[in-house]
Amino acid sequence: MIASARPGGSRRVMRIFARGNVDVRDSLLWSKVGGELQWNGINEVLRVRHPGVVAKVRHETCARLDLLPLPGEVLLAPPETLARSLPSPGAHPIDRQHRSALFEGPAEIVILSVQSFATNALVRHKSEGWLLLPDELQAWDADSRAFLQRECVNAGLAPIEPALRRLEELIVAIEEQLGAHVLVYNLSPVLPGDRTHCWLGAEDSLQLRARRFNLGLADLSARLGFSVVDVERIAACAGAERLKVDLFHLTGEGWRLVAEEVVRILEERGCFDATGERP
Repeated sequence: MIASARPGGSRRVMRIFARGNVDVRDSLLWSKVGGELQWNGINEVLRVRHPGVVAKVRHETCARLDLLPLPGEVLLAPPETLARSLPSPGAHPIDRQHRSALFEGPAEIVILSVQSFATNALVRHKSEGWLLLPDELQAWDADSRAFLQRECVNAGLAPIEPALRRLEELIVAIEEQLGAHVLVYNLSPVLPGDRTHCWLGAEDSLQLRARRFNLGLADLSARLGFSVVDVERIAACAGAERLKVDLFHLTGEGWRLVAEEVVRILEERGCFDATGERP
């Protein structure tokens, strides 16, 4: 079932599991700037277009998708005591980077994003081989930074082809284990104000990585049949200079358009049909 009845209520509950960062959270849950609410999430769209349905969104931040274990897989991770002792001032606590509740409970819709693959650089422990994202490193204390420099090496950004292969494995596992519809956000590569016309020496820029991931994601969708939430198209058609704050953040209007696109995709997949059965 795509949406289950609420006990004692008339509205159906659409269960969405979302693993991603600012793009997923701000469009599906809420977007705030300086404590002021800019957009209040996907349920604002559902109240108008499907008033009998409410989305229950379970959201996890994502250090990087290749740190998310597949069913039965055990990934190398920092020892628990170390993970708890290292600073975690940002959105990616170290003791949660290698864990997920994705395969622990029912979800009819799973929403992912390639943003973490495109943008997040990891470090690797020299002897044990585990990876982690040292989030907001500038806020770490001197001893923790010294440990990182002494014990770890830079593992860099995710290579595109291996990242897409890992994403393929993850999508196949989600469909087999959960029977869920999978939607994956791509990225708008437009940086407001940027006027670059020659990319010599900038081959690894985030703008070019975003474009390459978008092309790879489209090819993967053509083979596997999952849906791409085309943030690139949404921003381009509505005006990226107007809707984008920076490379990753949209205005409240931009997040609303993304949430509306998610609902449109779910409509086309039959998620609001009377039976709610997956085709």
